[in-house]
Amino acid sequence: MAATDLADLHRFEEHIELAAVTFLTAATGVDTYRSNEMTDLTTPRIEVEIDIGDAYQPAAPRNGGGSPDLFDWLAFNSSFTINIITDNTVGQSSSMVTYVGEVREAMMRSGANWDTTTLPYYDIKELQPTNSTMMADGDFNETSLTYLVVFEIRRDAWPA
Repeated sequence: MAATDLADLHRFEEHIELAAVTFLTAATGVDTYRSNEMTDLTTPRIEVEIDIGDAYQPAAPRNGGGSPDLFDWLAFNSSFTINIITDNTVGQSSSMVTYVGEVREAMMRSGANWDTTTLPYYDIKELQPTNSTMMADGDFNETSLTYLVVFEIRRDAWPA
């Protein structure tokens, strides 16, 4: 599926976070929010954030060689963080481990959640858990799961 224009194709954070919101909400039944979403946050909740890192070297011909005179960065390293938050005062602490397991299952490398339906412009090339932390802060429990994500712009995603 081709992006509407180059700016749309390069809105990496929006597209990747929206894909995660879709499949994590379906996998857990928990409200899931993007990193810059302005809303009243509920509990339990899941928050997702992708930080785009360096581009893979070297640059390559755009559109899989279809534009041999145009070289662009096609693949990128990124760090993807998922925060799962529960509220102990309303009895949600026992659900934390369930949500963490469901999120990890949804993020499995062999899973089909990062597909052309949820993520039409990019292919996920690498999905590797790198870190997890748990903390209690007053009435809230939070587990953070961090993943290395390498994604590449699909050949058919380049606008005409």
